[in-house]
This record gives sequence, C-alpha cells and structure tokens, in this order.
Amino acid sequence: MVRRIQSHAQSCRTSRKHARPVGAAMKRRNHAIVIIVMALLAALALGSGCLYMLYAHDSANHNQPPASSAAGTRESAEQHAQSDQDTAETSRSDTLDRDAVPSPNATLQKASNRIHAVQSAVDSAARSNGGTWSVYVEDLATGAIVNVNDQPMVAASEIKLYVMLAVQDGIEQGTLNTGGQDIDMLMNQMITVSSNAATNQLVLMLGDGDMATGMQRVTQTAARYGFRDSRQLRALADAGTDGTGTENWTSAADCGRFLKELYQGKLVSEQASRSMLDLLLGQTRRAKIPAGVPNGIQVANKTGELSGVENDAAIIWGKDVSGGDHDYVMVVMTSGVVSSTAQQQIAALSAQVYESMTS
Repeated sequence: MVRRIQSHAQSCRTSRKHARPVGAAMKRRNHAIVIIVMALLAALALGSGCLYMLYAHDSANHNQPPASSAAGTRESAEQHAQSDQDTAETSRSDTLDRDAVPSPNATLQKASNRIHAVQSAVDSAARSNGGTWSVYVEDLATGAIVNVNDQPMVAASEIKLYVMLAVQDGIEQGTLNTGGQDIDMLMNQMITVSSNAATNQLVLMLGDGDMATGMQRVTQTAARYGFRDSRQLRALADAGTDGTGTENWTSAADCGRFLKELYQGKLVSEQASRSMLDLLLGQTRRAKIPAGVPNGIQVANKTGELSGVENDAAIIWGKDVSGGDHDYVMVVMTSGVVSSTAQQQIAALSAQVYESMTS
C-alpha cells in the first residue's frame, strides 16, 4: 500500500514536470497568434491608405484638365485669376454706376420714365400754349409713342414730304416722265429751302403735265404707303393759299410714321430712303425743333408755315451725357397761333423733349 502511494506520488510529480513545458508552449502559441493578427490588421490599414491615396489622385486628375507643361498650368491659372478680377471689378462698377451695364429691367424702367416725362411736357404745352396743338413723339429704339390730339391738320409745306415720296416711288417704278428736267435739283429746292415753285413742277411731272392728276397721284401714293390723313388738294402758292379756301392735309402721326420708316430705310427702298433722308438733313429752316436741341446734334427736318400755322417734323439723333444713342421722331403741328410765339414755344418744347429722351 505504502509502495503504491509513493508510486502514485512519483507519477504526479512527473506529470507536473511535463505540464510546465506544455503551458509555456501554449503561451508562446497565443503570443504568435496575437502578433499575426496585429500584422494582418496593420497590413489592412496600410492597404486602405494606399487605396485612398490612389482614389484621391484619380479624382484630382478628373477635376483638373491635363497640362502639357508647368508653364501652361501657370498661364491658365493666371488667366483664370485675371478673369475673376475683371468680373469683380465689373461688379463693383455696376454697383457704383448702374448706367455702365444696365439690366434689361433697369433699361425698360428708364425708357418708361423717359416717355412719361415726354407725355407730361407735351400735355402741358398743348394745354397752356395758344391755338390747337397736335404732337407726336416716338422713341425709335423702343417704339414707345406719345400722340396728343391726333387729328388731320393743315399741312402747309409738310405736304412736300408726300410729294417727295411720290417722286421717289415713280422713279423706282419707272413711271415718272421727267421731260428732261433736273429732278435732283427740284427735289433739293423743294425740301431744303421749301420752294413752292419746285414743288409744283414736280407735281406737274407726276401728272404728266396735269396738276390735278399729279395731286391725285401724291394723295394715292401716300395712302398706298399707309399715310391716310395726308391729301394734296391744291397747288402750292407763294402767297400761302390759292384763294379757294381749299387746304392740303396731313397729321402729326402720319408725319411721324413717315420719318420713322425713312429712318429705318423702309420707304420705297433703302436707297430711296437714304436719298430722301439726305435732303432732310440739308434743311436750312432750323428755328423750331432743331433750335431746341444742343449744338452738334444731328437733325433731319421739314417745316411748314402758313398764316396761323407753324409745323415741324424731325428725326433727332440724340445723345445722353455718356454718349449713348437716343434717336427719336418729333412732330409738332399747330393752328390758330401767332407765328413768332409758336416758333419759340415749339423750340422750348423740343428742348424739354430732348432732355427727357436723353436722361
């Protein structure tokens, strides 16, 4: 029994000796596993970082255009910076001065303000000045119109606009029998110095030698071009009337539309429009509408005068203070007025309209 107990004790000691090496091996194995896991984690982290860097580099390449050289890249950057600077300067300029580059709404608002100011000035003149006033103003850029007291008025020498039209139309159609006369000279005299004799010669030419036929042709040509208030019913006389009480007629609106279409090159033909416009630019009678605009401003006009009648029809090539263009048509027709006073009143109204149209 004692021997078995001793043998068992010896066996247990032997087992404990063998057990100690096994525990150490387990520890070493566990430590190796930990190291391997950590190495794997480190490798994963490193791989993720590399992938991120590759992705970032690829994204950068997509977001930037390829450059052939460093100099090209710098040049592009400098141009972009200059563009940004120019944009900023333009924005500051617009903020300080909206007239520099007006927005469409601002432009429309200014145009509306201008035409309202013209309307006010014309209404006031028509009410306060003596006699009957009919006034037409059109902004040639926007087509906005002021048309006060629109009615047929005594034409006086404004009828010569429609004689000029009929002559140019006859030339264009090849139906005008000149009889060997100098049309250019007669037209120049009729418009620039308002010669009644030259006008009557041209009307006779239009009627193949018959005055009544010629006057009818003037009226029919005017109507064909849409000027239905304009009628020549008598010859022109240096005394002002032919003694019959018959008058020639037109309206401020007819004259205004005539001048607008002339300005646009739409009357008869572009070449004919230019020829007629050149005649009006040579006008020598400048005491009414032209007298109200600043020196150096171009005006093409045709006046008309009879006893108690003062008329003027004009194209004005207006300029604002910054040099911007503001072209417009202005026509004033009056009756029952004192001539010297009416001329001054027309010039004063012209000055008001010019200021309003170019502000």
